[in-house]
Amino acid sequence: MSSSSPQSPRLSIGLPVYNGERFLPETLSCLRGQTFDDFELIVCDNASTDGTEQICRDYAARDSRIRYHRNECNLGANANFNLTFSLGRAPLFKWAAHDDLYAASYLAECIDILDKNPDVVLAHSDSAFIGEDGRDFAWDAARGGYIDPWTGICQRPDCPDIGNSSRPTERFWQVLSGALWGSHIFGVIRRPMLQQTPLLANFVSSDRAMLAELALLGRFQASGKRLFKKRLHQQVSWALDQSELREYLSTADRNYSRRARQLQAFFSAPLNKPIGNLDRLLCIGMVSVRCVKVLGDALSRKDARKAAQARLWRERSQISA
Repeated sequence: MSSSSPQSPRLSIGLPVYNGERFLPETLSCLRGQTFDDFELIVCDNASTDGTEQICRDYAARDSRIRYHRNECNLGANANFNLTFSLGRAPLFKWAAHDDLYAASYLAECIDILDKNPDVVLAHSDSAFIGEDGRDFAWDAARGGYIDPWTGICQRPDCPDIGNSSRPTERFWQVLSGALWGSHIFGVIRRPMLQQTPLLANFVSSDRAMLAELALLGRFQASGKRLFKKRLHQQVSWALDQSELREYLSTADRNYSRRARQLQAFFSAPLNKPIGNLDRLLCIGMVSVRCVKVLGDALSRKDARKAAQARLWRERSQISA
């Protein structure tokens, strides 16, 4: 239990969830067990229909740091993420997925980075992958990634050094070209910096667009330790097809071009940021280069191959269930 005053937490943790009864208790226990305890944990339940509500109420009854909010209807995933931020009160903020896990020292190490480095806007750690059963994926040094036991696919986490350059344009490009998983979004972020972004817009990969804007405002820095475990399972967004993703993100606005919204967000990211006109033009040029890459992926059917991998993962998981 926290010894800090509930009126003045140092950190707000926003945990959006929908039908998360399977993994939510382990994640809540993991967050409660952090060595840094001066936080509030805001759980926004997106009108779940399983046992999520009772789990949250039970945990909130045992820990005054936990605040439970239930939406009357499903807002869509990104809107629910944003709601957790708006309900927070602390100068530092962190999103937490309902199924991921952290080492006990994760929050303490991230906040120590922010305290020692005023130019850092986001602190995080290196990451690994775990499966539905919580077991670590095996590391394959030769392939430079973690081997998914269900499919044999080599999954490579985002490089922890993304966003750590002293140059804003280089940080922007690192996010644009290298933040595949967007796992940096689950780091500890300075609230005033996050308020200078539009948060998560209603399209796939809007987390990467938001990270690109944050990268123009300051550095990201990672702990030298692997403290974050991203869980892969058959309901994770990575394994959903485009139709399912639209439904996951929004209950209404489903007919849109994913690529068009992504590129629009990246093109507008440098606007109104504290960078010079030359850097702003350079960022726009980088997005133009990225457009060519996106077109190449579409022509080579790279997106289709990624979707096939995700379907294979889901099918094999379902067979084993």
